Amino acid sequence: MHRLQDLVRLHRMGVPTRKIAKLLTMGPNTERRYREALKSAELLDGALDELPSLELLIGAVEEHLPEKIPPQQSSSVEPWRQTIETMFKRGAGPQAIYDALRLEHVDFGASLSAIKRFCLQLKEQKGPAPEDVVIRVETVAGDVAQIDFGSVGKLYDPESKLMREAHLFSMVLGHSRLMYVDIVFD
Repeated sequence: MHRLQDLVRLHRMGVPTRKIAKLLTMGPNTERRYREALKSAELLDGALDELPSLELLIGAVEEHLPEKIPPQQSSSVEPWRQTIETMFKRGAGPQAIYDALRLEHVDFGASLSAIKRFCLQLKEQKGPAPEDVVIRVETVAGDVAQIDFGSVGKLYDPESKLMREAHLFSMVLGHSRLMYVDIVFD
């Protein structure tokens, strides 16, 4: 059941408003605003077994409590938006963009923090890159081990007493992530 339906049900049961707010884990002011909106739409009173539909309750709350739209704030880096976007797409970080704009434009007066916030917005709009996504593999103990070899060049082999091509052997256990590494010549 939705919180608005619970609010109506508890009110119809005669539960005090403070207890309703506590049971629904909302502040008393929020509970009061919802209650007043539902009361003005005449949805609060009625039979306990005939609760209004969720769509009707949400519509009444949205009608009486319109969503507050924050005042529009223009960024201090807005005049240089195109330049910043171009530099960011090329891989420049906020500090590099800030330094370049400060050196190239005499009238540039934005702060490094403003550039960082703007770059963060650009990064969020872009979304995650495939190389940023990591999928952790969970396995049962003793089930999986990942093995890899890599060349490390020529090293002295104490058994044959010669310089030989050496390889790095690594094994990572899937469950504990315990790693074993050894230099091998064969």
